[in-house]
Amino acid sequence: MHDTAKRSAIQGLSQKRSVRAVVFDYGNVLCLEQTLEDMKGMALVCGIPHERFSELYWKLRPPYDRGDIDGPAYWTAIVGQQELGLSRDQIATLIKLDSESITRPNQGAVQWAKLLHHEGFPLTLLSNMPLELSRHVTQSFPSLSTFEYLIYSCDYGSIKPELSIYRNCLELLKVAPQDILYLDDRAENVEAAARLGINSVLFDTVEKTASRVESRFDIPVPSYGRCRQSSSQYSSTNRRPDRMKSD
Repeated sequence: MHDTAKRSAIQGLSQKRSVRAVVFDYGNVLCLEQTLEDMKGMALVCGIPHERFSELYWKLRPPYDRGDIDGPAYWTAIVGQQELGLSRDQIATLIKLDSESITRPNQGAVQWAKLLHHEGFPLTLLSNMPLELSRHVTQSFPSLSTFEYLIYSCDYGSIKPELSIYRNCLELLKVAPQDILYLDDRAENVEAAARLGINSVLFDTVEKTASRVESRFDIPVPSYGRCRQSSSQYSSTNRRPDRMKSD
């Protein structure tokens, strides 16, 4: 019975997929979700009730994330829906508040990324984010210094779940889709990546996501102060190119 159990365990491990690189979404994955207070603060500056503000904030976001418009145009469009206007100082305040609302780290996910980096897995960020916010995040979110690539939608003129941004990611990484693990909190983004053959897992909590990943992939995962080490060995020499720092 002991030999049978041992063989079953070995067969179970052999069914797990190996991956060579890990791609993280940013919002609600590496950083915490924006709070009601965040949204109310921006709504107050705009002079719009926060329920209506939240609706407009997301409805008008795609062109901003894609880089089709800049911050002033985005915020002007939001208040324009209510036939209001904004001063230059108010727009600057809104961009600042918006940027600060997405820089609170999700410590569990950040620690997971650090573990993967330590084990030699190249890390990439793939995020829908406009120009002003992406530059703020790059400078103020220290953990991103261990990421080899930072792929922001505004730099590629495409947003998730459009397939072109995933293709841009594949071209940049020069890694086969089946050798990548991708984590994202939105089902439509995960499904789009999966259509290109990328191993994609929906992210909710770190614990639940780590459990799903561990059952399918040979990769280190966090687990309440301990971690399961990958059976593979990698070189941890990969770093984000210096050119990203000046973007």
